Amino acid sequence: MPYYKTKPLKRMTYRIIDALSFNSNIRDLADSLSRKVELSEDATPDLISHPGGFTRAFRKRRMGIAESYIRIARELDRNNHCKRLHALKTLVELSFHAKTVSLPLNTARVQIEIMKEAVKNLENPRKQMEMIADFSLVSHGHEAVIREFLRKLRRVRVPEEGKALRDLDMGWDSHVHDNLSEGRKNPSQLVLDAFIKGMSRVTVAYYDISDRDIIFELMEAGRILGVDVSVGVEFSTGPARSRKHFMYLPPAKRVSEFFSFFDRHRETLSEFITGLEENRKRRQETITTILENFNRTHRVRLNEGYPEDCIFSLRPIRVEDLEKRVPHGQYSRNHLGELICSAFKSVLRHRVLALKVQYEVSGQLFERGEMSDWELERIHAACHAVRAQYTSLTPDDIRLAYLSEKNIMDYDSAFPSEAAILPSLSAAGGQVVYHCPLEQGLAGAISTVIRAHPYVDKIELINMRDSAMRNPSEIIGLSRFVNLVNNCGLAELRKFTEDCSPEVADEAILSKALDRYHEMPLIPLAGSASTGRKPYVPGMGFIRESDIPLLSRKHFIRSHYRLPSPVSGLITTEGKGPPRGAKATRPEYEIFSLGQSGSFKPNLIGDEEIIEPIGPARMWRYLNPGLKNILRVLIGLIPAYLWIGPVFTLIWFGITFFRNVFADLIALSGRRLGAWSYRNINFDNATQSLFWTGFSVPILGLVKQGFDLAWPLAHAGPVFECSKFFAICIANGVYIASHNKIRNFDHRVILVNFFRSILAWPFASLFSPIGNLLMIPSIVQAKFWSDVVAAVIEGGGKYRQEIVLRTRDLKEILPLLSAGDKSVRLTAMLDILYIWARRRRGRTALLRLLCPHRKERESESPGETDAPELASDEIRHSHATMSDELVQLFNPHHSEAELSRFILRKYSKHEVLILMELLSANLVSFHRWLKKIRKRYAKKTGW
Repeated sequence: MPYYKTKPLKRMTYRIIDALSFNSNIRDLADSLSRKVELSEDATPDLISHPGGFTRAFRKRRMGIAESYIRIARELDRNNHCKRLHALKTLVELSFHAKTVSLPLNTARVQIEIMKEAVKNLENPRKQMEMIADFSLVSHGHEAVIREFLRKLRRVRVPEEGKALRDLDMGWDSHVHDNLSEGRKNPSQLVLDAFIKGMSRVTVAYYDISDRDIIFELMEAGRILGVDVSVGVEFSTGPARSRKHFMYLPPAKRVSEFFSFFDRHRETLSEFITGLEENRKRRQETITTILENFNRTHRVRLNEGYPEDCIFSLRPIRVEDLEKRVPHGQYSRNHLGELICSAFKSVLRHRVLALKVQYEVSGQLFERGEMSDWELERIHAACHAVRAQYTSLTPDDIRLAYLSEKNIMDYDSAFPSEAAILPSLSAAGGQVVYHCPLEQGLAGAISTVIRAHPYVDKIELINMRDSAMRNPSEIIGLSRFVNLVNNCGLAELRKFTEDCSPEVADEAILSKALDRYHEMPLIPLAGSASTGRKPYVPGMGFIRESDIPLLSRKHFIRSHYRLPSPVSGLITTEGKGPPRGAKATRPEYEIFSLGQSGSFKPNLIGDEEIIEPIGPARMWRYLNPGLKNILRVLIGLIPAYLWIGPVFTLIWFGITFFRNVFADLIALSGRRLGAWSYRNINFDNATQSLFWTGFSVPILGLVKQGFDLAWPLAHAGPVFECSKFFAICIANGVYIASHNKIRNFDHRVILVNFFRSILAWPFASLFSPIGNLLMIPSIVQAKFWSDVVAAVIEGGGKYRQEIVLRTRDLKEILPLLSAGDKSVRLTAMLDILYIWARRRRGRTALLRLLCPHRKERESESPGETDAPELASDEIRHSHATMSDELVQLFNPHHSEAELSRFILRKYSKHEVLILMELLSANLVSFHRWLKKIRKRYAKKTGW
C-alpha cells in the first residue's frame, strides 16, 4: 500500500531521467556518504595533515567535510564535546581550502551547507547526489557560481575583506537555544548554522552554568568559526503560572573571562547560583511529575488494544532515558516531547508494517472468498489510520496533546520577585535582559520595566517564537512604550501608562524611570528564541536591510520576513529611534529575519514510492556529464555545418577544443609532457565553448557578408583586410561577452574575453595574406587568432591561480616546521614533500617562496634567470635562512629514518604504503633540488 502514487508514464519518465543523471563518480560518492552516515561511529574526520597536503592522497575533500559534519551532528553525548570541536576545526580548515582565493568565506559557507544537506538527505538518493554534484561545482569558488548558490540557498553574501564574521557586523541573534536548554542542536551545530547564515554575533541562553564543558564548547566553536558568541543565563522570578523571565549577560567574550567573572563575584552571585540550581531541581521535579502522569494515563490509551509487553506497545518512558539525551538535568517539556515522539514513532512503524502485511494477505483471502468485504474494509481503515498517524506525528503534537502546559503544571521560581535577585546581579556587573515581556500582557510588561527600572538594561522587543502567538498591536504598543521611556517627556509617558497600565501611573516612579533611561537607554533586542523544533516559526538570525548586498537584496527581501518598521527603527538605533524627519523604512533602519518558516517533513515508513517531479532545468543540470557534453557538441555542430561545411567546421571546432585543452594542460601540468593527463582537462568547459562557438559561425558570417556589401572600395588590399577583420573581431567580442553574460560569468572575465577578440585583430590582419592564399574563410582566420590569444590569456590565468593556491598552502605549512610538537613538524615535512612532488605547481610555488627575487615566469626546475632585482638585506637573509633550514631538515641521512618511523607508527596500512612510496621516490631528489636552489640563490644574492 504505497504512500505516494504516480501515474505509470510519469514514473517511467522519472526513472529514465534518474538513469541518465550523474556519473559513476557521483554515484560512488553518494554510496560512500550513505555508509558513513549509517556507520557514524566509524567516521574519522581527523585532519591528518594540512588540507593542501598529503591528506588529499587518502580521501576527497568533500568526504572529509561530510565526515566532519556527521561527527558534529551525531556525537550528542556531553562528554564528546572535544570530538565535536576537533571535527568542527577540521570542517572549517577543509572548507576554507577550496580552489579560490577571492571568495573563501562565502565559498566555505556554501560548501558546508551543501554537504550538510547531502548528509540530511539519506532517504532521498537523488537529492543526495544532486548535492554532491553541486559541491564539485562550488569548490572552484567562481564568483558567479557562488552568487548563484547563495541565491538558491537564500543566504546573504558577506563581504570578502579577509576578516572573521565577528568583525563584519552582519547578522545577529540575541536569544537562541541549543540542546542543553530547549534546543535540538548541540552547541557546535548551532554556531555552525550561525556561520552558514553569515551571522556576526549570537547569544545562547542556558538555565545553568555549573557545567563548564557546556560553556567551553560553545565559546570555542565561536572562536573556530569567527562568530562572536555570548552566553546568557536565563532565569525566572515569581510564582507558578505567572513567572517572568529574564536573562543575565555576564561581561565576557572568552571562556576564561566568563568563569573568572563568576569566580571574582562568587560572594555577590552566590544567591543567584544557588537559585539557578534550585530552579533546575524544581524543573526536574515538574518534568518527572508530567512524565509519571503520561505513563499512567496517556500511554495506557495509546496502547489500547495491544498487550503491554509486545513490540506494538509503547513501553514506559523513564527519566533515565531523558537524562541520556540531555545532560546535566537541563531537560524541558520540549526534550520530553521529542523523546516520547521518537519512542512512539518506532512503535507506530511496527504497527503500520504489521497491518500492511495483514491487509495484503487479507486481500488475497478475500479474492478466494475466505474473507468478507466488511472485514477487509475494517483492516484497510485501521492500516490507513495508523499510517496517517505515523506520517504526521511530530514532537510538538506530542507536547500539545499529552504533556501539561504551564498553566496546568508549573513550579514556583526560587526567586520570589525581581527585587529578590536583580539588585545583586546589577551590583556584580553585566546586564539584565527582560525577555518574553508580553507573556504577562502589555500592562504587565510596562509595570515590570517601570518598577524594576534600576536593574533592567535591555528588553526583548521581538521574540519570534513568542511573537508568533501575539497580537501585532501588543508588539507595536510595547515598542511605543520603549520609545517613550527613552526619548519623551513625563507627560507623554504618564498619559500612555494611564491608558495601558494604570497601576504604574505614579508620577514619582515614572520620573525616576525616565531619568534612568534618558541617561542609559533601555536597549531593545531582537531574539528568535529558536530551538530548531518549530519550522513554522522563522528560525535563527536577523539582519539590517542595508547589510544585504544590493545585487541580491531584492531577491532576499521577497523570501524573508520583515520586522515591523517601528520595532526595527528602535532596535537598529539601540532605543533612540530614527532621527526626526528620517523615514523609518530606510534600509539602515529596516530589519529582516534570516530564518524562514517551513513545515515538518512527513515520517516515512520506507516502502513509499518517492518520485520527485523533475523539470527540464533540473534534468539538464544533473544530466550525466558525458552525455551532456556530447549533446552540447552535436547542437553546436548544426549551425556551423550549415554555414561553412564539414571541413571548416572540423577546423573551427578543433581550434576551440585544442585551445581549451592546451590552456588546461599547460596551466595545470606545465611543460612536463609526462605529467599531462586527460584528468587535467575540463571537458565541461571545453564542450560549453564548442556549443557557443557553433552559433558564432553564422553570426560572424553575416557580419562578414554585411561588411562586404557595405564596403565602398575594392575588396582587396591592407586597408580592406584590416577593416574587415576589425569588424569581425568586434562582432566576435560582442558575441562572446553576450554569452558570457548569459552564463553569469564574472564581470572581469567578460571584459577579458571581449578584449582578447580585439587583441586578435592585428594578428588576423597581418597574416591574412597567408590565410587567403590557403583559401581559409576570413571568419575562420579571425577565430584562429582569437583562440590563440585566448589560450595564452586563459592558460596564464589558470597558471597564476594554481601558483596562488599552492603558495597559500605552503605559507601555512612552512611555519609548522618550527613547531615544538614533533608530530606537527614531521607532518608538515610530509606535506611539503607531497606538494613539491605531487601537487600542480608545487615546485614553482616553493621556488618562488625560497627565491623571492625570481621573475614571474613559469619554471618547474631551477634554471638561468635574468639579473634579479634584489630585495632588502633583511628579506634576503630571512629566505636564505629558510633555505638552509629546509636543506638541513630534509637531509636524507637522518630525516629518512625519522619520517619512516613516524609514518609506520601513526598511519594505517593503506596510508603507510602511499606515504612510504612518497618518501622513497622523492626525498633524495627533493633534497638535491633544495641544495641546488640554495646554491644559486647564494650566488646571485651573496647570502
